[in-house]
Amino acid sequence: MTDERPNEAALRYRRDGYVFPLDAIGAARASEAAARVERLLEQPPADLQHPWRIKMHLLCDWIFDLATDDAVLDGVESVIGPDILLQAADLFCKPPGERQHINWHQDANYWNLEPFEICTAWIALTDARPENGCMRFMAGTHTHDKLCHRETLSQRSALTRGQEIVLDMDESLAVPVILNAGEMSLHHCLLAHASGINRTASPRIAVAVRYLPAHVRQTAGPALSAIPVRGRDTWRHFIRDTPPDGSFTARSIAAHARAMAPHAASGYATA
Repeated sequence: MTDERPNEAALRYRRDGYVFPLDAIGAARASEAAARVERLLEQPPADLQHPWRIKMHLLCDWIFDLATDDAVLDGVESVIGPDILLQAADLFCKPPGERQHINWHQDANYWNLEPFEICTAWIALTDARPENGCMRFMAGTHTHDKLCHRETLSQRSALTRGQEIVLDMDESLAVPVILNAGEMSLHHCLLAHASGINRTASPRIAVAVRYLPAHVRQTAGPALSAIPVRGRDTWRHFIRDTPPDGSFTARSIAAHARAMAPHAASGYATA
């Protein structure tokens, strides 16, 4: 970890709902992954049934490897414990000059999961700064349970349904999540967060990875899937996903389709 010992990170996470910056995959691996993402954006994979940027760890072994890196899992373990399931690794990319943003929201808004102990590791593949639309956190909002959201369905929102909190957020209190490529932040699933547009000439690229303690269970909706990545899964509350055997192979595409199909009707809001 970069700036703090694991126990200090856990204390900050419990108090504020987040902790950053933490060492994750290193600058060289981040740069290599960002270059791969840019090539995919230039020539997207064809003939996929479902969006390739969602649960991308099932399609690409190099994304799975980032999400299961020991340094990443060490950080996650420090805040949610030793029995860890990987539920999703989603790609977020803000091209230069694009006006897309992310509304103030809580990740848990559409997740029918209890207890609310899900953690997101936001792994920066490029530098994240205010000028290129880095995340902003509202400290302490993870203590408020689920807040009321509305669905804007805005094309300028990067969220599946343009969901946003039905409250005016005091932007002066927002904490910019400044990260160097290869670093990560961790945030609680109930923490209110948002991000702005990219005003620079370079893309802002990151992978947001959702981790569950193995005792978390689903309470409603189409069945979710996950992969045990550390410790034990004695509860077996979720369908077991299949790790990828390469990048966009026939087997990985089929595994991705199995995991995604039950959530297509909701616009993948629970994927």
